[in-house]
Amino acid sequence: MAQISGFFGSALTSIDPKGRMAIPASFRNPIIYGSKGDSVVMFSFNAEAQCLQGSGTERVNALVEHMQRRELTAFENGENFRTEVVGGPRFTSTFPVTFDGSGRLILPRMLVALAKIEKQVFFAGNGSDFSVWGVEHLLGLDDPQLSTQQYNAQFLMDELGAKR
Repeated sequence: MAQISGFFGSALTSIDPKGRMAIPASFRNPIIYGSKGDSVVMFSFNAEAQCLQGSGTERVNALVEHMQRRELTAFENGENFRTEVVGGPRFTSTFPVTFDGSGRLILPRMLVALAKIEKQVFFAGNGSDFSVWGVEHLLGLDDPQLSTQQYNAQFLMDELGAKR
């Protein structure tokens, strides 16, 4: 069977008051594959979408390498390059989080607060990474670009009989 290295589909899980939750099973192998065999997921806060972005460590390493190439090109062209402006928004709130064999992990409190995660957590695959929202927060956002995620989150909530 071929190894799937991308993030597809959507899933719903819950978070407890201590910040513990489980990575959906369909996302675990792509994370491990993208982290060179380690059970480590990289979470970053995405201020524009008001969610967390998750990926394996190799995607974050590639983003750092891309930024370093941009910095070198700017230097070679005599241009100013400020890593706190270019990388800061992405990396200031990026954390590696290890998960166990069942996919359980503890999200850093900062990320829980930034993404406004309360109880229900919605995962949406984006191919090369995935997004994570607190369902309550996602369903309250007025952003037409998030309508598919909102529909899927509401569908999963209705399927499970979960309460907001």
